[in-house]
Amino acid sequence: MTIKLIALDVDGTIVDSSNQVFPANGRAIRDIVARGIRIALVTGRHREGTKKVIEDLGLDIKNTPLIINNGALVYLGEDIIWKDFLSPDEADGVIRYTTKIPGVATTIFQPNQIHIYCNSPLERDLLIEQLKVFGVYNCKVADSPDELPREDVAKAMLVTESGEKALEVYGMWPKDLSHLKYTRSYSYLCEINSSTCDKGRGLEVLCKKLGILPEELLAVGDGENDVSMLAFAKNAVFVRRGDQVPDLPSHVMVTPKGYHTQGVAWAISKVVLGH
Repeated sequence: MTIKLIALDVDGTIVDSSNQVFPANGRAIRDIVARGIRIALVTGRHREGTKKVIEDLGLDIKNTPLIINNGALVYLGEDIIWKDFLSPDEADGVIRYTTKIPGVATTIFQPNQIHIYCNSPLERDLLIEQLKVFGVYNCKVADSPDELPREDVAKAMLVTESGEKALEVYGMWPKDLSHLKYTRSYSYLCEINSSTCDKGRGLEVLCKKLGILPEELLAVGDGENDVSMLAFAKNAVFVRRGDQVPDLPSHVMVTPKGYHTQGVAWAISKVVLGH
């Protein structure tokens, strides 16, 4: 079947660690849009964090579907067509657990505001500056965990000192929170969503709204939190960063080594253009 929609993860897939679009990917995306194929961004970021990427790619900001916060919110233009948030009790449990761990910053995403509580020994101002690469600006700093919101929480993101620290956090994860979805977008970033929320479900909602079949969809991602959307799409590519590749459905193709800066271009060439 003809590909009608390409669903793309953002960080590490389209852009580098400085939020700059990989040149080969940018050229491939512009070419495919000129051919009439639609692009959707599927990301752990919040909505404001997608604007620079949309502008750099020359996409129509009013016509680019957005699946954000790992599927917790789906936008078509200005309209929210889906939301799947943590309950207040779940958000409270996550906050109470994570804010007690040294070396972890707890970031709470609401639709129109991001809140952060930084636990020592992480340096707060430096951390806030580092988060700007993900489009996190003007976040509200909490001086205590009690100031973090429990209502309308789309996602909790934990910023840790290292990948080893992130695995340690998950290794101690409380049983009463074990039903929640928790993945890593980068090795040091822990992403927590509701038990029913993931990128695959958000993408399914979007495709049903647009009348697009999984066979007419190409999905491309590079992280653990992308696996669900790669599973949903009948055409899918995982962008390999190094030797480690997560467990993937059998139909998912993996880019060759050395293609991490041009994974989207490789996927478009193979799946859409048949090169």
